[in-house]
Amino acid sequence: MPELILLIVVGLLLWYWQDAMRAKEFARGKAYAACLQANTHFLDDSVQLVNIGLRRNTQGSVRIRRCYVFEFSSDGSQRYHGNVEMLGRDIMQLQMEAYREFVE
Repeated sequence: MPELILLIVVGLLLWYWQDAMRAKEFARGKAYAACLQANTHFLDDSVQLVNIGLRRNTQGSVRIRRCYVFEFSSDGSQRYHGNVEMLGRDIMQLQMEAYREFVE
C-alpha cells in the first residue's frame, strides 16, 4: 500500500511539473509576441513566476492561476516590466509598463 501512495504522489508531481513548464512556455511565447507587436526587445528570453493560486473561471470551474513577469526594452538601455496573468490555459491579462519609444 505505501508503494501505491508513493507512485501516486510521484505521478502527481510529474504531472504538475509538466503542466507548469507548458504554462511557462505559453506565457513566454505570449510575452515575446507582445514585445514584437510593440516593436520592443524581449529581454532575457524568459518569464518568471511570481504568484500561483487557485481561482474559478467564468464557468465556475477551479483552475490554476499563474502570474509571470518579464522585462523588455525599447532602446536597449532602459529595462521596463510586463506581466502575464493566466487562468488555466487562458491569458487573462497581459500588460506592459509605459515605455519611451526609440526613434531613429
